[in-house]
Amino acid sequence: MANSKKRCRCCKEYALSESGVQVPLGYFCGMACAIEHGKKGAVADSNKRKKEAYAKLKDKVKTVSEWRVEAQAAVNTYIRYRDRDKSCISCDAIGDHDGRGGYWDAGHYRSRGAARHLSFNQLNIHKQCHQCNRYLSGNVVEYRKKLIERIGVDKVEVLEYNNNIVNHDITYLRRIKQIFTAKLRLKKKLHK
Repeated sequence: MANSKKRCRCCKEYALSESGVQVPLGYFCGMACAIEHGKKGAVADSNKRKKEAYAKLKDKVKTVSEWRVEAQAAVNTYIRYRDRDKSCISCDAIGDHDGRGGYWDAGHYRSRGAARHLSFNQLNIHKQCHQCNRYLSGNVVEYRKKLIERIGVDKVEVLEYNNNIVNHDITYLRRIKQIFTAKLRLKKKLHK
């Protein structure tokens, strides 16, 4: 059997396979390269741990308001993607926008100011154009008509009469963000 040359994972030089060091991480031309590669990995590992610790610390000092903004952003992104092939819920405007934001909003039937407890309810949120959502204050009359067509009058009435008082704590808001981020990822994966 002829000796073959292999490339060292550390210095990238070629050496005879029998003269080097073979470990589960790969081939190294000598023990010095294997040790050097191990040190680089330890430094990278240490930096990764520092970043993770910083992210955890940063999460600990976030306020409920900051978590609410992040959770709402995750929900709104999901809703825009979910309804990407539908027209505006109020005026039937269509466009070639792909749901990344820009022209489309995630419009709430019952506004977040009036019904904060419904701000993450998927039945209460649908794709809406800027004109209707921002300049016509949600264009609620037309929104209601189209909402009845989409989800039915029973569910619309449940939304209208739902006046439960709900306090969203940080744990709940963190979970909402995680759920809708995962749902968006899955929907995009299935859409490919």
